[in-house]
Amino acid sequence: MATLTETAYQTRKAINWMILAIIAYIILRIFWSITSSIFLMIFPPKAPPPTHAFGKLPPLQFPAPVSSPSGTLTFQLETIEGTVPKASESATVFFMSKSAPNLLALTNATAFAKRLEFINEPIQETKYIYRYEDAEAPLRKLRYDIVTKNFILRYLYEQDMGVFTERNIALEDAAKMEAKNILQTYNLYEKDIELGTTKVQYLKLSGNTLTQTTSQSQADAVRIDYFRQSVAGTQIVTPYPGEGPISFVFSGSTNIKKRVLQFAYTFWPVDYQTTATYALKPSSLAWTELQNGQGYIVRYPKKTLTAVVRKVTLAYYDSIEPQTYLQPVFVFEGDNDFLAYVPAVDATWVEAK
Repeated sequence: MATLTETAYQTRKAINWMILAIIAYIILRIFWSITSSIFLMIFPPKAPPPTHAFGKLPPLQFPAPVSSPSGTLTFQLETIEGTVPKASESATVFFMSKSAPNLLALTNATAFAKRLEFINEPIQETKYIYRYEDAEAPLRKLRYDIVTKNFILRYLYEQDMGVFTERNIALEDAAKMEAKNILQTYNLYEKDIELGTTKVQYLKLSGNTLTQTTSQSQADAVRIDYFRQSVAGTQIVTPYPGEGPISFVFSGSTNIKKRVLQFAYTFWPVDYQTTATYALKPSSLAWTELQNGQGYIVRYPKKTLTAVVRKVTLAYYDSIEPQTYLQPVFVFEGDNDFLAYVPAVDATWVEAK
């Protein structure tokens, strides 16, 4: 029979071996983790091939440039890398569902217009576009697409400068709240917008045009723009970067029909569950296409014909025109406010224009 001394000795010995085993296990785990990380850095796993599940995609629709210089634009690359940064070989494309025409479309549109106090019968402009006019305030008009449910409400302040005599211009937080309340009241506060960003800018009357100013005390109106949330960390860009697809312009008037100078609403729903991956063109090819006039110049460089590009990134393009898919673009940014987009999906998988 073992004595108490022998039992204690064997117990201490077992504990020591257990501690050594635990230490060895920890060291081996750390070694394996470091070795695996180094191996993956040197030999990264190949991404699964693009699915191209939607077939060929329709080409992106860009608007005509707002203005262009009276000469040939030249391009100069001045990125940190010294070259066009390499982009991923593929990206996710998201399906965007479209509303179909139905027999109740005009009835529903008219019901919505009446909630906005447009009681007159609509005037048909095109097959799906109808115009509503306010009987009490003739300068107040609503242009509505009965299929997409996108619209623009405007008060033609250019014909009534007296609207600016009241200068009760809301502060930034109050303006945001006022716009949000309107969206919520009419069930227009979509999740993409709620989780996105909001921009507020003050406007000053110059002639019969509202231009940006930095001071609320000098402002004649305030503008609120809503932008979609990013997709998987990738930003969404619009044709006119300073303007969101949903926006308000408020005057200082206490008359609600004159207070909302503009309410523009364009929203294309994205189905984040229905996706496909598509091969992307090399970023170097996108740079070449930009130089060859195949991109969309969002903003020309100010007071120069040289576009110095310092940053190249990927983003998703949210068009003002209806689109079936949310597609990626290369974004080129540079000096003197230069900005341009180039479609990113490999041309093999894009329909011919």
